Amino acid sequence: IRLIGGSSPKEGRVEVRPADSYRWGTVCEDHFDLKDAEVVCRMLGYPNAYQIRSTAYYNRGTGPIYMDDLQCNGTERSLFNCSYPGWGIHDCDHGNDVGVVCVLKQFLQISIKVKIYKLTREVLKQFCINPRLDYSRIRLTGGSSRNKGRLEVRPADSFTWGTVCHDHFDMRDADVVCRMMGYPRAQQVRNDAYFGQGRGPIYMGGIQCHGNESSLFNCSYPGWTIHDCHHDQDAGVVC
Repeated sequence: IRLIGGSSPKEGRVEVRPADSYRWGTVCEDHFDLKDAEVVCRMLGYPNAYQIRSTAYYNRGTGPIYMDDLQCNGTERSLFNCSYPGWGIHDCDHGNDVGVVCVLKQFLQISIKVKIYKLTREVLKQFCINPRLDYSRIRLTGGSSRNKGRLEVRPADSFTWGTVCHDHFDMRDADVVCRMMGYPRAQQVRNDAYFGQGRGPIYMGGIQCHGNESSLFNCSYPGWTIHDCHHDQDAGVVC
């Protein structure tokens, strides 16, 4: 199950696929309510559903329409455990594709100890110029200094880091990355896992930024983990 076409990973058109197929399809909005949406969001790791979006709000899907007339009681662990007529049985078209907005986990209580060392003038300058810099979802790793390395990102609801595929990744994308990290611009894109191959998921591929975005996650890309890449195609950046 996945959400496609939204502005963030927590929202989008609901798409599912059978266990024996790699072809994704949509879900019809008929009888789809918040109880069904709650099950979808929990399957994706979110605590609750916030909203249902009907009439192909996140654009029409192009694959089969797999599910219709869903009737969940809201406690199921999987959408596929809910009542519905059967795979591919529907009276809908893609104008009826349903979408969902999930609620992010707002509070996370953790106990940590922080040790700060090598607090250089460069680091202080970055935080003083832009105190809202957020390194929590993007990083460069494997380089010989802080301003270069393999590009890694993570979803807002996960602590697992993953890489970015170098397909279509250019200087406009790299400029957005570097500005997110407090640098004025990018100096170089390094392809073919120049800074070593990552080991986690490949989260992003086919990124197309204009270059003026404030965040890489605001750029156009097919969706989280949608790619045809391997880790020998991990992108790297020099800021």
